[in-house]
Amino acid sequence: MSQVRYPLAPDDRVHLLCWLTCGFLGAYYLDGVWPDTVFQVRAAHRWLDRHHRAADWFETARLSVAAQALAVRMCSMLQTEAGKSGIEKILQGEDLDYETALVRQVYHECCMQLGERKKPSR
Repeated sequence: MSQVRYPLAPDDRVHLLCWLTCGFLGAYYLDGVWPDTVFQVRAAHRWLDRHHRAADWFETARLSVAAQALAVRMCSMLQTEAGKSGIEKILQGEDLDYETALVRQVYHECCMQLGERKKPSR
């Protein structure tokens, strides 16, 4: 039995970008290097599968590139105690907790990146 997959809505793009950016930050925090393309593809598909969404490869690639650029710009946050604590919470969870300061900050940056001005709905 196949599950229905819905195309990405604007809000979905923000959430996927946030997920990918947090994933980049988490991988960098753990390994000290930026993850490869395989990581990006797996992370995107994990989110898409979990949320029953579909995106073509170009959309996924575009969001992955944007996520890496945001993560590079924001990685200095990982040097603070609050940043370390926030990324460790992200790494322990199955999904993002939009109530935590780090995820809220990443989400805000993602909204700015994509031109959205919405509050988290998840």
